[in-house]
Amino acid sequence: MRKTYLLLATFFFASVSAFAQMSKKEMENLKTAQYAGKYSYDNGEGYGEGEVIVYPESDSTILFYIQLQAGEPSYNMGDLCGRVTLTDGKGIFEFKSDYADEGCKWSMNFADNKLVIEIIDEQYECGFGYGVYADGNYNRKSNAIPEYFVDFTDTKQYFKKLKLEK
Repeated sequence: MRKTYLLLATFFFASVSAFAQMSKKEMENLKTAQYAGKYSYDNGEGYGEGEVIVYPESDSTILFYIQLQAGEPSYNMGDLCGRVTLTDGKGIFEFKSDYADEGCKWSMNFADNKLVIEIIDEQYECGFGYGVYADGNYNRKSNAIPEYFVDFTDTKQYFKKLKLEK
């Protein structure tokens, strides 16, 4: 009897873990896979740069990691990971941290191998350094589906293992 329970439990957990893992081919077939990859901008002249890494989570959602650096004179930086629901390549990202009075809210628009981020709410507190903003025109540098990103602490963060609130 004990062997039967052990066998059933093993089968159950193997089925659940197989179901939770999506194959690369299945990921490529997601509607949001067309937006996957790496986008970046560089204002030049030392005024700042940014990068957004986009991962298709489902047919309607993406996960992203944004890393930004302001240029002279402060050289502040910021990074953030989040989830956005997309409709026709457009979505709204909202985030409010526990330590900020306000939050941040921006639109994301994917078109023609570009990502345009525009701030929606003037009360912009994303937890970035002073003078660091996400808005801008990001050009696509890669359309490969990323498995991970490397954050500011040089730690590999795998998209499949991220625990983000829905």
